[in-house]
Amino acid sequence: MSSRTSMIVFGNWRLRHAEPSPEAARRLRVQRVPTRWGARAAQADCRGAHALVAHCVDATWQPVSGTVAAATGHNVDPDWVPLAHVELDGGLMHIRHLVDRADRHVAHFIAPPVPVQPFAPPLLYEQLWQAFQANHLQTNNYECHYAVHAEPRELHLTLDTTAVPDVLALGDAWLDALDADAGSPFVAQIGDELQHGDHDNVLCRVLPHLEGRSGWANAALFSRKRRSTVLEPLAEFSAVLRRDAAAPWTQERHPDQVHGTAVEVDLAQHFDLPLRPVARWRHTRASTGCESLETGNLFSVAFSCAQAATPIFLCSIGYLRTRGDGSASLVAQEQAALRDKVLEFLRPLGLDARPAAEGLAHLYERIAEGSPRP
Repeated sequence: MSSRTSMIVFGNWRLRHAEPSPEAARRLRVQRVPTRWGARAAQADCRGAHALVAHCVDATWQPVSGTVAAATGHNVDPDWVPLAHVELDGGLMHIRHLVDRADRHVAHFIAPPVPVQPFAPPLLYEQLWQAFQANHLQTNNYECHYAVHAEPRELHLTLDTTAVPDVLALGDAWLDALDADAGSPFVAQIGDELQHGDHDNVLCRVLPHLEGRSGWANAALFSRKRRSTVLEPLAEFSAVLRRDAAAPWTQERHPDQVHGTAVEVDLAQHFDLPLRPVARWRHTRASTGCESLETGNLFSVAFSCAQAATPIFLCSIGYLRTRGDGSASLVAQEQAALRDKVLEFLRPLGLDARPAAEGLAHLYERIAEGSPRP
């Protein structure tokens, strides 16, 4: 992971989409911009005045002499959008990353899956055009560059505190901590930095039955899709189950399920399990997207408050997917490193965090223990 002033190429948006450009737009500007980058991705805030390195017009490379030459940069600009992160080494130009997404506050770049061989600087415009052409799907359709290399799972931490933390403020503070730690490979995932949810839930315990499965079923009363009518009742039905006390917990989630007024009945029919309602509770959650610039692994870090009879606080670190190649062992290694980083973040805030090996099952047990029987 590197955090230093790097060379960012700016130019017309048409080049990024490998479209023919008018003669007046066939020009580039190379500037030195503070950049955080790793093997798989890079991020830079291109706003402000940055030193000029060179102008490139067609096949002409024009270095800028002097130490005071600078130009104003932007993350989003139709004529001078950030296009690539490049380096000069031994007189040859290397394209390290191509722009993937630019937002108002930051630009995100990815290492081209189809690599570009080093070239002479005057060929920069032509080489960028060819690079975007070869990597068009990956740089313009984000879902084409994702893969899942491990079973998506979450590491859970329980937070013990006498004060009532604001989970949304915790999420904001976590993003600030990521931004401040320039030596860390973890950054906020652009476009998915912070999501906030607040919804009711109905928790049910699985009653003893012939199949022997035990655990919990929960109806989260919210929807991830547009409702056909304002009052259409939708919920996410989930279950945390195991065959016996020695077996591992397994989890199922089924979003956007239609339910009636007796949601616990619909929940029992959905999972074909005998259930007993144990608590109605409210879940407030701030979820942040987190990315490793070194590996392209994407994670979520979520701070939650489960409010039943007494509030219960939880943090979960979940693996989502990866930009490009990877492995399950690398995912596990980085997920554990991210958990340790979260623990370091929580400690100065006076939040005592402990691993919760049983995850949601542990949370549901605590909700049930602290809630009067309905």
